[in-house]
Amino acid sequence: MNLDIKKIKNWNLEIEKYLTTKWKNSNENKFNEKTNKLIYSIDTPPPYINAPIHMGHAITYCYMDFFARYKRMKNFEVLFPLGLDRNGLPIEMGAEKKFKVSPFKIGKEKFIEYCEKLLSESSEESIDSFAKLGISFNSYKKGNSIGDIYETDSPEYRKLTQDTFIDLFKKEMIYEDSRVNNWDTKLQTTVADSEIEYKEISSIFNNVKWKVKETGEEIIIGTTRPELICTCGMVIFNPEDKRYSHLDGKTAITPMFGKEVPIREHPFAQIEKGTGLVMMCSAGDLTDIQFFREMKLKPIIAIGQDGRLTEAAGAYAGLKPKQARTKIIEDLESGGFVEKIEEIS
Repeated sequence: MNLDIKKIKNWNLEIEKYLTTKWKNSNENKFNEKTNKLIYSIDTPPPYINAPIHMGHAITYCYMDFFARYKRMKNFEVLFPLGLDRNGLPIEMGAEKKFKVSPFKIGKEKFIEYCEKLLSESSEESIDSFAKLGISFNSYKKGNSIGDIYETDSPEYRKLTQDTFIDLFKKEMIYEDSRVNNWDTKLQTTVADSEIEYKEISSIFNNVKWKVKETGEEIIIGTTRPELICTCGMVIFNPEDKRYSHLDGKTAITPMFGKEVPIREHPFAQIEKGTGLVMMCSAGDLTDIQFFREMKLKPIIAIGQDGRLTEAAGAYAGLKPKQARTKIIEDLESGGFVEKIEEIS
């Protein structure tokens, strides 16, 4: 099929298919590894292809394409490869959703086959969509040359990333450590912050009575997470809050658990929030995690990888967090440790 573009009066899908295929095979933007020109490199974050590319991908890559074409016109050698991210949680979730399967029911090997089937279908569709958009990647063909399409699950890519990590480890530029992370109890894996959607929901604010060891006085600490009292590492108040300045350096005793924790001033406490006193727990939220790292406190993990409370929670071990929260509130009330309970939104 030969077409004279100047004579085309009406556009149709057959013409688009012909031109897209011809352009993809032309290799006109191939990266020249022996170039003497200045190199302009566009580091494209490879999109997950758990599903065909969406409007967000289209907009982002059109912007990148503006730069690539402009720099070529300015006589730069442009490195602009197409990468396809074929690893990670979105791929697993995509396979589960599309084929109605679970790796915990059909086994690892069979589940990988479903993932590969998903990747095979969505990879080609994504490449075709990028081509229809006219994105001027160096190549639309897979290969080992600079600028060719690369896939993050290819043996070459995996070897490169593993070699890089090993090299960085030997140079002591990275290290292995156990840290508090987002965790999916169903898939048994960590989850990136970017993959989490936060929602504002109503909750219960519990004003709980604590004791100061040295003076015996009663202090009130408000919390929405009483199931984490067992992980408290410190009680804090704002340095500007004169109501509690006399407590600095003293010791608080946790209700129900009887654990002794230091009381210190710290700017993380907000004077106007609750009573102004805050119990800092191992993993209540990001502020708690940051605080424990800053103060070099050893985290007490009260919620295990199975999503249930650990032995650190004592009698509440084995319960799910919401179950434990309900039971602890009941016990705190019956023990006379609750000043008041109020709903917040």
